[in-house]
Amino acid sequence: MKHTSRAPLHLLLVTDGRTIPNWLYKCLQAVEESKVATVVLALLAARTEGRTLRHVLFSLYERIDRSLFRSDADALVPIGLQSALPGCRVVNLRQTALVRALEEAHIDVVLDPFCLLPDAGLADRSTYGVWSMPFGHSGDPRTQSTPGFWEVIEGRPSTETRLCVQWKGYGGKHLLYLSVAPTDRRSVSRSKSRLYWRISAGLARNLQRLAADPDAFVQRLAASPPSDVADTPSGGPAGAPGNLEMLQAGTRLVRRYASDKWMRTLYREHWTLAYRHGRGDRPATGPFHTLVPPVDRYWADPFPVRVGNEYYIFHEEAPLSHYKGTIVLSVVDNAGKTAGPIPILEKDYHLSYPFVFQWDGEFFMIPETAGHHRVELYHCVTFPSRWKLERVLLSGLAASDPTPAFVFGKWWLFAGIPVSGAGTSVELHLFYADSPLGPWTPHRANPVKSDVRSARPAGRIFENDGQFYRPAQDCSRRYGYAVSINRILQLNPDTYREVEVDKIVPTRDPTVVGVHTFNVAGDLTVIDCLVRRRKILTKPWRHTLQLDGVGQRGWTDAAARVSRAAPPRSHSSVP
Repeated sequence: MKHTSRAPLHLLLVTDGRTIPNWLYKCLQAVEESKVATVVLALLAARTEGRTLRHVLFSLYERIDRSLFRSDADALVPIGLQSALPGCRVVNLRQTALVRALEEAHIDVVLDPFCLLPDAGLADRSTYGVWSMPFGHSGDPRTQSTPGFWEVIEGRPSTETRLCVQWKGYGGKHLLYLSVAPTDRRSVSRSKSRLYWRISAGLARNLQRLAADPDAFVQRLAASPPSDVADTPSGGPAGAPGNLEMLQAGTRLVRRYASDKWMRTLYREHWTLAYRHGRGDRPATGPFHTLVPPVDRYWADPFPVRVGNEYYIFHEEAPLSHYKGTIVLSVVDNAGKTAGPIPILEKDYHLSYPFVFQWDGEFFMIPETAGHHRVELYHCVTFPSRWKLERVLLSGLAASDPTPAFVFGKWWLFAGIPVSGAGTSVELHLFYADSPLGPWTPHRANPVKSDVRSARPAGRIFENDGQFYRPAQDCSRRYGYAVSINRILQLNPDTYREVEVDKIVPTRDPTVVGVHTFNVAGDLTVIDCLVRRRKILTKPWRHTLQLDGVGQRGWTDAAARVSRAAPPRSHSSVP
């Protein structure tokens, strides 16, 4: 059956009052302005119960929390329904005229963002079913009914939400979009706000895709997995904590705040580099030697290149006084002797993540220039110190950690792109081209991943026995907490799938609290580490450290063997 959509799509919005939150208003405003959809009917479906005296402390906490931690991009600001949707007809769920109103409106999509409808309610009265946004972790009804609260109180590193579709003939809810955002350590409202902005962008994108190609949307829905979240109403009283639970939760938050202040008083944190020679069963575990920067700056994002018996490590250097990064070079030989760093590239804007690669016998570099809102390609004039701007690959894009790779016969560019209002975490976007010079075409499913645990790139993609592996940052517990190693399962202009096979975590050395870049050249493995040191040092800091891996062992020597399994020189992303 061929599906054709009207322009614009007719939407029914299910809400529980005469206001809607800012994140939903901005989403609906975006699709209205793009002329892909319009809300023609608003359905008032009040919750079954209200808050009682048993939840008075929770209600008080919500107001105080929003007052203390409100940001300019507050997703929770209430917007009047009449002002947000002036041309929309409002009906009540219990009105006898509801059925007639639905027939007259010819609804394409029912939006039930707060999961207020009964199971399968209205799924057969719209062309493309009921779209809902259940929050929380699978198997935990508390997190589903009180968005963001228990994740913050219990110190869970991430918070989840989904965009699900229930449509006649498909049975149950199917997953269209999953977003995993970092949990704020102190504030529920701030944590929720960042997550709501993600789902706002995801909802708008999916409505635009439906309007652009209904047949492709139907095929995608048929192939989508079933949702594993129970139908628990978000924000309902069943999951709201009682007064005694709130007293316990408040005690936890106070203790956490005091602990954070105490740690910042005693310790300073900065990024440093670490390396190890040799190939082991697990290349990212064991003893590493450190390259320690001066106390007034940090070093990060190392990319090694082997030339003869020496390893040239291109990396970021940034003074702690202003954090404007430049690209510098340190050298390590086979005997472990080091030299540098020497300046390589400096601009008026921040530079980091110097992705150095070889193509057609020449060296190129794509540094991160996200603050300048473009992706730049540099060509090496004289190795290793002279570089010139070859061209701008992408403009108007704040791309974090751009990572090119030649995979499955095509050049791909992996990059982290932020969501407005959602904090510093990013979603993974893909672009493809016939050569690293471009032109670069966006992947049709962008963003291909919205998961703070493994979206942001963390180094070169490497190959072993025909399998490709993508290092990614786990920024759930903090920025740059760990490196996730992901095996690429499927990659083409329409689809991207990967699975995590290992994780490099800072568990064995108490002075190391983060690892966020992993690269290999020859028999040298280089990482960067977030190191915690006392502000008043009583003895010199150790220059060796230990790291662990915690995943499967199927990929173990893949990175160590990458230099032996490299593709032809003109296609090599690892010199």
